[in-house]
Amino acid sequence: MNEFINEKVLPPVLKFVNTKAITALRNGMLYTMPFTIVGSIFLLLANFPIKSVSDWVTNSGLANYFNEAFGASFAIMAIFAVVGIAYSYVKDSGFEGLPAGMIALVVFLMTQTSSVTDGQSGVTIGNVINKTWTGGQGMIAAILVGLFVGWAYVWFLKRDIRIKLPEQVPTNVANSL
Repeated sequence: MNEFINEKVLPPVLKFVNTKAITALRNGMLYTMPFTIVGSIFLLLANFPIKSVSDWVTNSGLANYFNEAFGASFAIMAIFAVVGIAYSYVKDSGFEGLPAGMIALVVFLMTQTSSVTDGQSGVTIGNVINKTWTGGQGMIAAILVGLFVGWAYVWFLKRDIRIKLPEQVPTNVANSL
């Protein structure tokens, strides 16, 4: 049985796991890890499992701050992921990854609605970033956008399709285009 797994099952699995997309996904999601850990700590502090401590945290008003810290980290997790995935994909291809990460962020935000409607009053507020889809609910979209932007960015760079500027333009400015 061990021989079958080592010779027949593992090679295709390892080939898949070592593809550029899966490697970028793995490395890009690692950028979310510190925020996940910190957010989890604040979630535990806000909802402490010992009733007397939980009551003290709630009565002291600290639970509001702990919940805000939890929400600030978990509610924008997809933003970290989309930037990290695109960055990792491009960086693994041998190019500067941060511009691709920023482009991925812009594309990800373009896929979102830019208005929210209050359920009680029916008032619609425009020109906002809705945190509903920047957290866990938007993670699949973040993964797809990050991989697509990373792939497209590398595709254009490998074919030297870019905006070319005169030599007088500083190198950092020219490279950003």
